[in-house]
Amino acid sequence: MNREELTRLNIGYNLDWLMNMDPRGYGVCRILYDGALKYTGKPLTLNGAEGLVKNIKKGEKVFILTGFILLPWNEAETDGIISSTVFARFIMRAFGAKPVMIVPDQCEKSIKAMSKALGFDVTYDIDNIPENTVCIVPFTKDSQKEQEQTAEILSHGLPCAIISNEAPGRNKNGYYHNAVGVNTTDVEAKYDILFRECQKQGVYNLSIGDLGNELGMGTIEEHIRKYIPYAEEGGCKAGTGFGILAETAADNIITATVSDWGMNALMACTAFLLGDAGLLHTNDEQSAAMDAAAEAGMLDMYGEARPYIDGIGKNIVLPMLSLMRGLIEYPPTVEEKTSAWFENTLKKGFFDR
Repeated sequence: MNREELTRLNIGYNLDWLMNMDPRGYGVCRILYDGALKYTGKPLTLNGAEGLVKNIKKGEKVFILTGFILLPWNEAETDGIISSTVFARFIMRAFGAKPVMIVPDQCEKSIKAMSKALGFDVTYDIDNIPENTVCIVPFTKDSQKEQEQTAEILSHGLPCAIISNEAPGRNKNGYYHNAVGVNTTDVEAKYDILFRECQKQGVYNLSIGDLGNELGMGTIEEHIRKYIPYAEEGGCKAGTGFGILAETAADNIITATVSDWGMNALMACTAFLLGDAGLLHTNDEQSAAMDAAAEAGMLDMYGEARPYIDGIGKNIVLPMLSLMRGLIEYPPTVEEKTSAWFENTLKKGFFDR
């Protein structure tokens, strides 16, 4: 291992640990991270960022799947949609890619509201996505139409990457659930076939989740079934037999206390690898996006239209984003001062084990 590799490793771990802080104190994020880290074999954010840098190409489409609908309100939650919209702008600025946000219809209004706050345009024309424009594709909630819409979307060409973020995923019996096992099948967008078809055709894929009922979390099925409440067989209240765990497995996963934190950390690590910390959005932009989503009617996990994400407010979200930015800005400023320490530490061989 050389100095550059060690710096990347440490950036990844720093961001991983930050996105898995546990203000609730109930430990689920620690459980998920343990399983996900064993799967990736390296920091989750670094693994994901390296995948983005390798696979996202200028002028090519990136599919972004998000939007979890909450009952009994039949409205989308803020977690997932906020960071995914910021991510759509991020990949335009960082790679010149064409983001395609595939969402339930409830999310359209929030994307449009956030587009004004973040300074980009929106379109529904998947074949004509101008610069600084995000394409919105409302996706079906009817399982009988899932295959048909998947085929229609892919008839316009494969993306270079497909990213799911706090997107619902069905269990092995075909049912979708909320965090405590309530059946939400009728209200969720049916993304599984689209994700799997892209995966089957060799498209780079990455899933972000914070519990196990999200698309892609089947990657660490055994670990989640063993340790996460309601994920064991028979753990769902709807009696569907297989608990809340999503069946679909992604090739790459990120787990965090809040899915939005995972996406923010992914963007921070990617910005570091690209050598441009300025690509990461500012606190003012994060705050404006949260306000816009709430004003458009998106709900936090407790059913309130307020600028919170998973029940957590700006007093935690904004300082965390500041720390992420600091963690990627600081290392280049001390390269000369720390060169001897890196050299002597690496000679000891700990990181070559």
